[in-house]
Amino acid sequence: MAKPITGKTHVGERREKRPNGDIYVYKRITAYNEKTKKTYTVSQKLKGKIKVGTEEIVPTRPKKRKGEGDIFVGATRRHTGLTDILEWVGKVSGIDEDVRASFSEGDAAKILSIARYWIGSGGNTLPRLESWQVMHPLPYNEPITEDVYGKLFKDVGRNEEGVQSYFSARAARLGESPVLAFDSTTISTYSENQSEARRGFNKDGDGLNTIKLLTLYSVKAREPMAFSKQPGNIPDVISIENTLTQLKCLNLKKPLIVTDNGYYSQRNMMEFALRNVKFLTLVNPNIIWVRETVDELRATIAGMSSTCPFDPSICGATSLRMHKFTRVRQRSRNGKATGEKETILRRLYVHIYYSPDNEAKKELAFRKDLLELKAQIEEGKNEFTESAQKKIEKYLICSRKGRGGRLKVGFNDKAIAEAKKYFGYFSLVSNQTMDTFTALENYRLREKVEELFAVQKGSLDGARPRTWYPDNLRGRQFTQFISLGYHCFLTKKIKQVQARLRKKEPGKTKSLIKLEKKLKNWIAQRSLTQILDWFDCIETTRVQTVMGDYRWSTESVARDKLFLEYLGVDVQ
Repeated sequence: MAKPITGKTHVGERREKRPNGDIYVYKRITAYNEKTKKTYTVSQKLKGKIKVGTEEIVPTRPKKRKGEGDIFVGATRRHTGLTDILEWVGKVSGIDEDVRASFSEGDAAKILSIARYWIGSGGNTLPRLESWQVMHPLPYNEPITEDVYGKLFKDVGRNEEGVQSYFSARAARLGESPVLAFDSTTISTYSENQSEARRGFNKDGDGLNTIKLLTLYSVKAREPMAFSKQPGNIPDVISIENTLTQLKCLNLKKPLIVTDNGYYSQRNMMEFALRNVKFLTLVNPNIIWVRETVDELRATIAGMSSTCPFDPSICGATSLRMHKFTRVRQRSRNGKATGEKETILRRLYVHIYYSPDNEAKKELAFRKDLLELKAQIEEGKNEFTESAQKKIEKYLICSRKGRGGRLKVGFNDKAIAEAKKYFGYFSLVSNQTMDTFTALENYRLREKVEELFAVQKGSLDGARPRTWYPDNLRGRQFTQFISLGYHCFLTKKIKQVQARLRKKEPGKTKSLIKLEKKLKNWIAQRSLTQILDWFDCIETTRVQTVMGDYRWSTESVARDKLFLEYLGVDVQ
């Protein structure tokens, strides 16, 4: 529960290290504005400085005043272009509101400040935050030192109520029948203090122990919804059960969970079916019952009417299948004893797709693979991986002429022809009635979660844990998760601006059309980090006098103003 607002001011201290090593100490008085929900600086006064090699504060001499007629009181200059955009993102997306509702006032301000720093600096490490904070206004005005963010991560990591409250708040904004992608990535670490860092499948391929990060991502809203972490040795295929339980906590209405074939298993499909959770998953086309469906739909898919409307290189069709699941009962109920095998019949929709381009690529790779295996056997190699050995036994024929004769390796053309029948086909399986190509579209949107992991690791300093203990890592990952929310929302809005620039609307003047063309080319040539860096040059100067307060910002060209206008940021 957030702390009550008292209206009192807070007296603090800010220290600023100069290039010569001297540390200037300022007395800062701050207060909280209930309307803007931000802490602002009431006044700031220089107390003195600590010279290099000493620890004592030496008071500075007061500035000489020209006389009684002086009107100047104080002045500040800060970089506000980038931070104004991020403040707008936090407000419009509801991220700031949800964080403040889930954590105390101080922790919320620190979380949002660090999240904005990561996205605004392109993923710089946190030791640079205190220096960056001096010229960039953030929700938390006091210096965020190593001790401050270290304690924050520990507190947030232990505050599971706040974390789950935030996840629920974001889920409540999705509405009914959201489509959620579920996937995982691994974080590599050298640390021996992280108890969850274990030897398992390393998706970065660097050979280190890993921690697994599981994420739920809304493919339509294009934003992350929730995450959890697990030991690195837990396979993807057994990671789904806890996620189904978490979905109940989020109170989502009729969600559809989309996964890739790393999560496919008979048990997982049965868990989805028994819990009445809708799912869509990619299935290995070599499974017998999938191949049977391919044979059933082969003629239908060959027809022109089966062509995908948004991708003519794909054809598809759907078949209803009553599928049998078998499980061992854990409890005695309804006349069935514990340990007894039970057969459950559920309706599945099998979506089969065919791509001539994929067929050609797969056949070429298949031919190269068999030729390479044949050459290795003829050279005398006799140790192969399990998968290679199965291919040798199925597709190659090895024989010798006479006693002790020369080894001869040939091809099993019948088995090869049978395998080639299914090249170019892939399958999606769902337990919900769904159009063939709606299913394909939903699955393709799932791929955005892969981009999410790339952003988190590459642009938000998430490639390494950088903390000593698991609780601190949990808090750090949650703060990165908030920054990821900023990134996704802003990226989505920029995509909407690009879509608007592509439309030909009546009533536009020639000068506006020309300006839009410039903006369209400018956005296409820049990443999100480069766009934010471009606007970071905008500075705002505030001067206080006895006659009043004055404020002005760096001038912007017409193209930049148009970008902010179409984005929705107030440029006043």
